[in-house]
Amino acid sequence: MRKTIFLPAVLTLLCIFLGGCSIETDPAADSDYVFYYLNSEETSLMEEGYAPEEETDTFLLQDLTEKLNDTSARSDGVNLLPDEVEILSYSLEEDGILHVVFNDGYSELSLARELLVRAGVVKTYIQVSAVDSVRLFVGDTELTDSKGNALGAMNEKSFLEFSGSDSDTYQYDTVTLYFTNADGTGLITEKRRVKHSQNLQKAQVALAQLAKGPLEEGRYPTIPESAEVLDLTIADDTCYVNFSAAFLDYALDISEELPVYSVVNTLISATGAGRVEILVDGKSDVTFGETMELYNFYEYNEDLILNDSE
Repeated sequence: MRKTIFLPAVLTLLCIFLGGCSIETDPAADSDYVFYYLNSEETSLMEEGYAPEEETDTFLLQDLTEKLNDTSARSDGVNLLPDEVEILSYSLEEDGILHVVFNDGYSELSLARELLVRAGVVKTYIQVSAVDSVRLFVGDTELTDSKGNALGAMNEKSFLEFSGSDSDTYQYDTVTLYFTNADGTGLITEKRRVKHSQNLQKAQVALAQLAKGPLEEGRYPTIPESAEVLDLTIADDTCYVNFSAAFLDYALDISEELPVYSVVNTLISATGAGRVEILVDGKSDVTFGETMELYNFYEYNEDLILNDSE
């Protein structure tokens, strides 16, 4: 039997865009539950301990929804949702899928902002024991990706997150990077073993190394070192990477598809995602160089890969 609980439409939200996909943890929090919000610079997700009065599924769903819709100003950050967005209702299906319905204001979110708000909302609800996954709707329409495909049910594994906090614990990862050859006609791989904070995910490390440029002979840079990754999210087998505008500083005398596929191949190798969409300052309707439309899902391109001798 379907259980539906509707919230008053007068509840409003306060929140602003999350520019990075990092999560900082309140070290004082000692709770089995957390609640997500934005840091004061609006560049990362943060979490704080959440101690509910009851731990029943019914109470948690209602209480978490009310917290998401809370208009109270924070002293240490801002709420997850912007004030034009509101959760109108939710319903928990027998298969453990939670349907969450937003008002039309959700459709006005920029793509980069929506990706990270989506991650925070899903991770908030997935803590409820009866919730296995979450589907998001705007009115009667299920949330779609930039190509109009329904996103379907999402859980904590749908999102790749980075931590911006420092740590004294490090680990090693081997990343595969894709640089151009001397003639600018193809890509040459370079494997690099990197020591990094365990709070940083492999994909973030790989892009940072790609921007630094090659270390081995016969390889040349493909993207500007100043290109900053604003956020990176994985959802529905797609890796969304949001670069700063410096990514468009296309001054290399090489085929313009090489920088794009150097990023795509590097990310797919690091994450295992099936495809990549590149954003610039949160926008997907951008042309890289003269002809490379970034409003596309790009898959791994093996045809561009050359041997070291080529």
